[in-house]
Amino acid sequence: MSPHDSDKNGRTEPTANGTAARASTDGANAATNGGPTAAPRANRLRIADALSAIPEVDLPELWRSWSGARVLPMPSDPAQVRKHVHEWMNDGATLEARVEALGKRLGLVLDVLLDAPRHQATLLELANARALAHCSQYDLEAGLGALARAGFLCESRAQGLSDWGSRAWCVPWDLAEAILRRRRAKRRGIFDAFTLRGHLDRLYEDPVRAARTPAARQRELYKMYSNEAAAVARVERLPDGLRQLVVKAIMEFGGILPRNLFERLDTGLAWDGRRWAAQLEESLLGTVERWELGRHGIHHTDETLLVFNEVALAYLRRVAVPGDPDRPHEEVALGVDLASNISRFIGYILDHDVRFTVRGEIFKTTEKRIQEEMIKNPGRELPREGILQFIYNFARHGHLIESTGERTFTLTSAGREWETKDLDQKLKGLLDFAIEERDFAGEPYHQTRMRRILMRLLKRVEPQVWYDLMYVPFLARNTYLCNLDDHEVEEHFAARFQGHNHVPMEDIQRMAWNLVAWVRQRLHILGIVDLGYDKAGRPVALRLTRTGARVLGVVDGSPEGAPLVGSLVVTPDFEIVLFPTGDDGELIHDLDRFSARVRQGSVLHFKVSEKSVHRALTEGMYLTRILSVLERHSRTPVPQNVLYSIRDWAVRAGMLTLGKDYIVRGENPELLKKFQLDPGVRPHVRAVLDETRVSMKSSATLRRTQSLLRELGYLVELEDGG
Repeated sequence: MSPHDSDKNGRTEPTANGTAARASTDGANAATNGGPTAAPRANRLRIADALSAIPEVDLPELWRSWSGARVLPMPSDPAQVRKHVHEWMNDGATLEARVEALGKRLGLVLDVLLDAPRHQATLLELANARALAHCSQYDLEAGLGALARAGFLCESRAQGLSDWGSRAWCVPWDLAEAILRRRRAKRRGIFDAFTLRGHLDRLYEDPVRAARTPAARQRELYKMYSNEAAAVARVERLPDGLRQLVVKAIMEFGGILPRNLFERLDTGLAWDGRRWAAQLEESLLGTVERWELGRHGIHHTDETLLVFNEVALAYLRRVAVPGDPDRPHEEVALGVDLASNISRFIGYILDHDVRFTVRGEIFKTTEKRIQEEMIKNPGRELPREGILQFIYNFARHGHLIESTGERTFTLTSAGREWETKDLDQKLKGLLDFAIEERDFAGEPYHQTRMRRILMRLLKRVEPQVWYDLMYVPFLARNTYLCNLDDHEVEEHFAARFQGHNHVPMEDIQRMAWNLVAWVRQRLHILGIVDLGYDKAGRPVALRLTRTGARVLGVVDGSPEGAPLVGSLVVTPDFEIVLFPTGDDGELIHDLDRFSARVRQGSVLHFKVSEKSVHRALTEGMYLTRILSVLERHSRTPVPQNVLYSIRDWAVRAGMLTLGKDYIVRGENPELLKKFQLDPGVRPHVRAVLDETRVSMKSSATLRRTQSLLRELGYLVELEDGG
């Protein structure tokens, strides 16, 4: 679920004398992991500039500072001194040792400069820094002078000014990047802090602990603690106060609660990060730590309560499972309205001379006339002018229309081909454009990647079933955050930080809100999802439509527009022959799920086996769906031995049925015994009727009960399709 979206174009950088160089041990002057590093601006100072600014009288002190335990005579040539020191400063281990030896006061001054934009600040800014509030002007200037003589800083002065506040100091950009890179390598990565797997992996990095617990046992522990029932139970066992806070953090913020946001909430609690971190880590539920994501282009530098992603997902799934009884007060579906409106837009272009302004925009009066041609009900999320703007942007981007020398629009060959495409092709083209759309709220780099993750996650929800509106967006954002360390995100935003004073504007919570806005204003108008509203008119739920499921490749429910004559022939030896009809994409995908494709040509041949049926059931395909595909598309009656064998294989795979009377039935007594003793199932059992029947509590809908049991690992199907 985490595609590598950035290209890896390793590049060298020019050194002070114009030659290309690669940094030594720590990669100070080149991109980490083969990623690109932005070339510095001409006015950005480097290590060589800082060393050349040191007077010759201070070179002996510089030499002593960096030579360390090396008993080397100082060269008489100043250029050689600077050359040796330059090499030592580019050595990661030596640099780290010298930074640690600076002491508390000099280290604080250096840290403030490293955190400043472009790693530079005036004396006035340094004097006003909270970390240096205890320093006098004399102490501050003395510290800056010592750092400058050691090559850590360069001094500059604003032109035309000579007062004390105009003096500025900066850390050479390549030196600053090397120091920060070494520090980040020692800090916990985002994956380690935000996931249960990362937390457990870090715990078992200790050789002593790893020796006591084999790798296989570690994997078993992860599966046990990440199980939905186990994770929810651990949340419920938290002490009062913290339990309510964790639930609030999950439900309202997706498991990420910064301190500055906490202080605006009415929780009745005082922030106690150290105690909460100990309790959450002991319960394997999360942690509290300071997260600094500015280098990843996210506006977040704060102590943060983090609920492990697996735990947050488990809790969200428990309350957002399919078929929740709390159905939305009002359901809004737009269907294929957008595709129809594009047809009307193209028709208007053909019938009228649509003129545009110098800026390339359609005149307002013309826009109003086009809107009159569109479907009258645009839904709640976007007015008709907003929908028209989206259509216009898509038509321009897809080259469906082009401008003429008379400042009018004409239809292109691509525009004429658009109407000949089938509905799914049109929707896929619109969806691809919407995913890459940059004129939308949020940082495009983050949003486009989260949209791709969200589309993959939508394939996993059940079509035509309502889910909480924030369920999938929270999961998409959290999945993206978990993989920030693996992508070249930091290298991408490093170019902005080095080029100018770039400050990220999108924080963690706004990332999710902007993604939800995209779902409401793009996927909804495309007909991919329907929206549900509460009594106050607020969107609270979404469901994947049948059209959306078909566009995304999700196969569930009966295919629309099935041919009158079946396209399959099923033989008694479990072979399936498919005669193509030109609209077999959904059917082929169904067959691939519960059979193996053995031959492909003018006709396709598939083979059904116990292994393939078991795999399909495990992956979430229902037995009723398998039988329906065969029976509804077969030209001749399906052989009885094939139907009997598939049902028998399903029983042997562990299939259970849930009736409208809330009784779970199965033909395997051993499986039913295991089922009724399962800790996750036991709270939902009303009574054990006999060896093959278990009565369940009816506190939830059939669909919700089935979903819960399937999440616990049981292949439960509803009798008669539920």
